[in-house]
Amino acid sequence: KATVSVLYCLHIKMLLTITVLLLLTVNTEELPSKCKVSVAGAGFSGVYFAWRLAVDTHRVAASDVCIFEANARIGGRLYSVKDFPEMSDIEVDVGAYRFAEGDHLPSDLIMKGLLLKTACYDYNCTGGGCSHGDGGLSTNCLKVTDVYGNSRFSLVIETMLEQLISKGAHLFTGTVVTGVLNGGNTIKNGRRTAILTFRGTDHKLHSDIVLMNTPMTALGALDQDSVIFPKAGGSEEAFSCMTSQIFLTGLKVYALYDDAWWYSKLGLMQGSYGTDKEAVPLSGRYQDGPTKCKVKDGHSGLPVYAESPVKYGDCWGALMVYYRFAENDMEGNYWRGLVADPQDAMTRIVPGGKHANVLADLHAQLMEFHAKELAAAGVDPASLAPPKAIYMGNFVRNGTYVGSIGATECVNTMPNTVWKVVRRPNEDYNVFLANQDYGRSFDTFGWATGGLQLTEKILQAEMGLGRPVWLNLSWYEEMVLGVDFSSPSAAFSVRCNYRRTLIAFFVVFVFLFFC
Repeated sequence: KATVSVLYCLHIKMLLTITVLLLLTVNTEELPSKCKVSVAGAGFSGVYFAWRLAVDTHRVAASDVCIFEANARIGGRLYSVKDFPEMSDIEVDVGAYRFAEGDHLPSDLIMKGLLLKTACYDYNCTGGGCSHGDGGLSTNCLKVTDVYGNSRFSLVIETMLEQLISKGAHLFTGTVVTGVLNGGNTIKNGRRTAILTFRGTDHKLHSDIVLMNTPMTALGALDQDSVIFPKAGGSEEAFSCMTSQIFLTGLKVYALYDDAWWYSKLGLMQGSYGTDKEAVPLSGRYQDGPTKCKVKDGHSGLPVYAESPVKYGDCWGALMVYYRFAENDMEGNYWRGLVADPQDAMTRIVPGGKHANVLADLHAQLMEFHAKELAAAGVDPASLAPPKAIYMGNFVRNGTYVGSIGATECVNTMPNTVWKVVRRPNEDYNVFLANQDYGRSFDTFGWATGGLQLTEKILQAEMGLGRPVWLNLSWYEEMVLGVDFSSPSAAFSVRCNYRRTLIAFFVVFVFLFFC
């Protein structure tokens, strides 16, 4: 299949418009004095929480929802790099990049709830499955795709935010929440309201419901008078879980080439490669990285591009050259030493800039590593130009609002308690925590499904929402309803709400059938 790039001009303009809208930084003077629902962190779990309440169920008005993001971009660990001059219209997922088809959150959300285009992560679905346990066993790994078949995972969050904002929700980027404090004696639905404070201003915002979609590094930077901490009445057990974190540094590196020689010259479409012993460590995958493969020139003279990578095709794009999670691996130290700013999850290396020598060093290492394949194909390595840019996703422990890849050790010591104590750390407030760091199992370590499961559990057990119509029933019953560690009264209330929902559906069915 092929696509003439000019036909996507309007599509690209629309995406650029959305991007500008989403990346607006907001002056703190424009912050409201009250938001019914406040979300700290525009990552997957936070935006999903707001989207379910205001768009998917209309439980709250979108105009009553405020989302605060510390960074100038949205997405959290989903980070699609774009808009640099050398990139044309492709994007590089330097953060999260795939999901297991058997993880119905997020797969059903993406394919049925948002109707986004997806494809197998592996070339022609030949990768042998996608397994991490907890629902993801023996299923395909999938990716959200652009018009060229490349991964664009952040489109999920952008789509939910676009729908939220179009209905009146408020997004504040570059806005750091510094505290979630006692709102005084004001009582809403039996619980106190919370007050949010912000960096660089004395402004205070009252909120009935707060979701903290932040990694442990950011929670640790909050005012210690925040209601999630024991000093302000928070659960000691929750605090123990929040602070017993295992942190891994995630480093993911791509090299952008004018000639995607691994496809065009060698036909290497699938598989992993690497070496730990050389000056420039390699640990990459041939199928991972955005490319554009030209099929022909159209009648208008504009190039026609394939909708997926083409073996031995006329292609250009990026190759994953390194991807590891570790804290002390020696080869990772090379790439960690190139991190420009730990508070920014992406480092870009280009000719004439800092560490520009790495472009040539990396290229030389790749040519040496593939010397046999190049010789067999009759390709002179000297004929291949070095990459014109390197993009590195650096999710490191000292990036306060970036967040390394974390997990709580509570899943080892008390796995059936984590969701109970973490999701609402203080019973006096509707203040909740949801993040990949607090997944219920190490099986979901580093995968979006851990945070999304926890978020859906909060929506079900604490907000009274039923199963999304687009979400697999069996999975929901096992992974959400089947994990209930609420207090007896809360559990009874949830069961009653669930029964009322079933009764309502039955009444509607009877009415439609007989009338």
